[in-house]
Amino acid sequence: MTPEESLHSSNSIRLSWREWGWAALAAVSALYLVPAILPAAGVRMSRPDYRLPTELSSDYWMFQRWARYSRGHHRAVVLGDSVVWGQYAASDGTLTHCLNSLLGAPVFANLGVDGLHPAAMAGMVRHYGGALHGLPVIVHLNPLWMMSDEQDLRKRGEARFNHPKLVAQFLDRPGPYHPSLGEAGEAVLERYVPFLRWREHIKIAYYGGMPLQEWSLDNPYTLLPDDGGPDALSSDDSGSPPVDWVQRGIRPQDAPWVAPADSYQWRCFTAVIDLLRSRGNRVFVLVGPFNTHALTEASRHRYRAVLAAMAEWLERERIPYYAPEALPSELYADASHPLAEGYRKLAEQLLESPSFLTWMGAWAPDLRAAKDTQEPSR
Repeated sequence: MTPEESLHSSNSIRLSWREWGWAALAAVSALYLVPAILPAAGVRMSRPDYRLPTELSSDYWMFQRWARYSRGHHRAVVLGDSVVWGQYAASDGTLTHCLNSLLGAPVFANLGVDGLHPAAMAGMVRHYGGALHGLPVIVHLNPLWMMSDEQDLRKRGEARFNHPKLVAQFLDRPGPYHPSLGEAGEAVLERYVPFLRWREHIKIAYYGGMPLQEWSLDNPYTLLPDDGGPDALSSDDSGSPPVDWVQRGIRPQDAPWVAPADSYQWRCFTAVIDLLRSRGNRVFVLVGPFNTHALTEASRHRYRAVLAAMAEWLERERIPYYAPEALPSELYADASHPLAEGYRKLAEQLLESPSFLTWMGAWAPDLRAAKDTQEPSR
């Protein structure tokens, strides 16, 4: 048998160009159909005051599903970082719970995500927030992300920060972010290929963040853990002990602050607002309230200048907002997170704010009328 005859007499199956095309189509279809056929089963998002467990903060597949669920079961959502999530409060002590309790209806869904700084929020809304199209949205602006060059992601050099997959991967990326070409490409592909997001969800929600190959070495006869999955992770308890900042031993900081005109995070935040408005969302911005008790007098002065510049932009763009004064000192757990009682007081202030009531009345006049007939809680 000649080498040429041996080559053509093997047991391999040779495909025609048409058959290769069908095979490629089947493979691509599987990438989109498998996540739809095998979604995260058994997730009880109908639980009162549901919020994504902190362990799923980087599970953007779950964020998409929660945003889609919220659209069908709530009138509006609150978007932000761990201040919205409620780092020092149980799920029945968050801002969304307090607002819903005062309104007497489950109006707002808690879309807070731990560490969701404005640069990450821009990526989250753009790539994973399509289900929020047209909904009323409260966007929380946490000034914490502009306290210094490090938090503003302006400082050059290597530095770790939250949600690197959500930020710009090639153009206009943060100063401390230097991914390899493969890392950047993987992050971009995950945004457009549902199978890759689903695979990452399985890894985070079921395997504790471990790659399947590594997990299988320790569990050779098990496909999925019996006690794993999103429902095994609680979102009811606070992420940290509810102790005020003075008891924690936090000293007033002389934060330098970054002016909005120079701020990378502020530029990303304005991009979030522009994107939401272009999608037909009714946007309301809640600024802080930052714990100015935990700042030196000089830093408080710089902060007021930053706040004034942000308010000027919001007013110029005709975006309704509320920038309350700092809560009483004992109602803060740290520089930006209120305790449960602080959220209750903030909710009461919001529902007494003319700008908030006007914004809410534009899409939920029945709720505003109900609120106007009630005495404010004290």
